[in-house]
Amino acid sequence: MDGAELVAAGIDLGATGCRVVIVSAGVVVAKRTAPTKELGAGTPGERVARLAALLTNLVPRGSRLARVGVGASGPVELPLGIIHNPDTLPWFSGFDLATMLRAELGVPVVIDNDAVTAAFGEYHYGAGRGFRRLLVVTLGTGIGVAFLLDGRPFRDRDGQHPECGHLPLQPGGDRCYCGLTGCWETIASRISLEARVEHVLGTRDLAGAERLLRDGAHPALEAALADYGRSVGRGVEVLNVSYSPERIVICGGASPLLPYFAEGLEAELLRAPGFGSKMEVVSSALGDMAGAVGASVLAENEYPVSERLAQNLG
Repeated sequence: MDGAELVAAGIDLGATGCRVVIVSAGVVVAKRTAPTKELGAGTPGERVARLAALLTNLVPRGSRLARVGVGASGPVELPLGIIHNPDTLPWFSGFDLATMLRAELGVPVVIDNDAVTAAFGEYHYGAGRGFRRLLVVTLGTGIGVAFLLDGRPFRDRDGQHPECGHLPLQPGGDRCYCGLTGCWETIASRISLEARVEHVLGTRDLAGAERLLRDGAHPALEAALADYGRSVGRGVEVLNVSYSPERIVICGGASPLLPYFAEGLEAELLRAPGFGSKMEVVSSALGDMAGAVGASVLAENEYPVSERLAQNLG
């Protein structure tokens, strides 16, 4: 297809939903969401073929797919890009998804943690623009965290992504699938928020809860949201002290309710004079598509995985 416009694809491969965008010259020209479990039926080869078909069917007429970026619910082994998450992403864990998708599509494919790609999306196109020290927290099926310094993600000593959703914050809490007890993820994920809402309303419908709060006072629901905000805030303050970000962006399925749990969150950030920091907490500007948009940034080689690892390990 000579003369075809080259486009990039970004995939946010989450535990619940898979979001895909096609991006041309920094503009999203097509997008789609599919249940991850449905994409994950059958053998690894069938799963990859189904994911590839989802991408190719989105590419506009007259365009040609040039590269693909994937943000996956971690852990993700870098630089290989193999997902090791049998607990919340079993359908795409334990095999070389990048190599198989590359063979299926015939274009370069790179994979990173979904919190990192969400951070890329917000840094380049969303609420993180203009901030050198940016922390992004995704509140979804689990909790993902990425800290960017001048657009580059912090890595651990092995060049891997730190799994900060597994900060053990609740002594004597429930045992997490990671092996620790009282992980932040067990008390402050979107799933935890849904459980609080269900306790009050008898339903896990967060959009319905938001409508109730927007339409008028609901003391029991407001109290549940404040309690959730304090759970989120405990982890946010640990990260604030650790990384000293200029801005913290809350992404994921819980982020639309930030205005209603912000008071509880901010209560956990209050410190004595001389110990505070000049930092603000805001909602995602890209909503559910932050990870997919950021994955397209990764695909465009703005910051290749191999370069990241060389800088962090060298």
